[in-house]
Amino acid sequence: MYKQDGSGELGLSRALIDQKTTLPTFWATSDDGDLVLIDWSVKSVGTGDDGPKITEYVKFTYESEKEYRPALALERSPFYPNLLLTVHNFHFSIWKIDLENYEKPIFNSAPSINTAHNTCGAFSPTRPGVVFITKTDGIDVWDFLDGSFKPSLNLPFATSVITYMRF
Repeated sequence: MYKQDGSGELGLSRALIDQKTTLPTFWATSDDGDLVLIDWSVKSVGTGDDGPKITEYVKFTYESEKEYRPALALERSPFYPNLLLTVHNFHFSIWKIDLENYEKPIFNSAPSINTAHNTCGAFSPTRPGVVFITKTDGIDVWDFLDGSFKPSLNLPFATSVITYMRF
């Protein structure tokens, strides 16, 4: 897969494919931490429909979260299909993917530099405003109806680390 600007190859670390759609597009995160929209459809190049066919993969790239490390999680909200969650080593972001000409997340958590780093994350399957972020020392529960400046609840662990979460 090639970068949108043609400057080189693009490796993917996470992919989010909607099983309900028949469109050849899906969301993914790159090895550099970018959120990208991938289009697998084949398009003709040149004048007319008889030109050579090429596959144009990367349709759009959100580069505002670039941290040169792969994202740890990419999830879609079960309540709002236009919201995506990306989890990075020291912060997480919530994206509203249907905003025109807006290339930044609608929410960035404060960086957790002095504490444990993130390992995964997921939206709550039962409460629209809740996000679970797993860390090397436990789970942070963010309830956006309560506040967005810090986690509402921290569940500490002493023995093991959760690296994957699915409800």
